[in-house]
Amino acid sequence: MRTLITIVVLFISISAIAQTEEQELQQKQQEKETKILRKLAIEKGIELQKELNLTINASKVVQKIVFDYSVKANKVLQSKVSAKEKSKNISNLIYFQNQELKKILTVDQFYQYLNMQNVNVAGF
Repeated sequence: MRTLITIVVLFISISAIAQTEEQELQQKQQEKETKILRKLAIEKGIELQKELNLTINASKVVQKIVFDYSVKANKVLQSKVSAKEKSKNISNLIYFQNQELKKILTVDQFYQYLNMQNVNVAGF
């Protein structure tokens, strides 16, 4: 009986350690993805700053918007919902991101931005 109890306690301990290690790996993976998304948002902000003649402050706001929506999009893409649902959710995120960008950019800048996005999609 003692042996059985010892085995059960050992199994529970090993299971808890494995879960902790898995959580740590997931956290490290998430931090790595966040770092990549932040870098891409900065690059996109710099690109848009050059292409749309943005001020440095406007570029930083655009970077934040792009980063925030990239994180949300990444969560959608990693979710277990259907491809159709993912597509719908990504479309919604793009719409709301554009609404936020519309507040920052002038009308001409916004239409130039949309044209850039259409060229990128068509060229993909």
